[in-house]
Amino acid sequence: MLACAALAGCVITRPPRESERPRWRIAGEDRFDAGCASGRAFIRKSGKTGFGVSLQWKSRGDCRVALDGVHLRFAHGAKIVVPAIPPLELRGRSIVYAWLPVPFDNNEAWNEGLDRATLELAVAIAGAPATPWQIPVLQQ
Repeated sequence: MLACAALAGCVITRPPRESERPRWRIAGEDRFDAGCASGRAFIRKSGKTGFGVSLQWKSRGDCRVALDGVHLRFAHGAKIVVPAIPPLELRGRSIVYAWLPVPFDNNEAWNEGLDRATLELAVAIAGAPATPWQIPVLQQ
């Protein structure tokens, strides 16, 4: 009987399914609109080294979209500077997708219980600063 109880702790379990693993998700408004363009964010990748965001930009005419600064600000106050991507030139009424990697030590963040943050994008539309785009994100 004692041997059965000891062996019960040695049972090999299956690895977690993709849907069971913690991942970053957008936890609120994912849209942005200013001047000649509108945007929408989608988290497409999430792992131990950070997450990746696909930014969809739609223009109402010729339009330049630039990210002048990007930060990931955790709820407890820590801030990570995210490398910006090159400006986008949207011609006419068009849709452009841009990939924004958000690299950081997500394994450490998870271990420290840092599961809420805001992705802050300083956006310039047609050369003029717009209201910052703040995207709330949650790891669960």
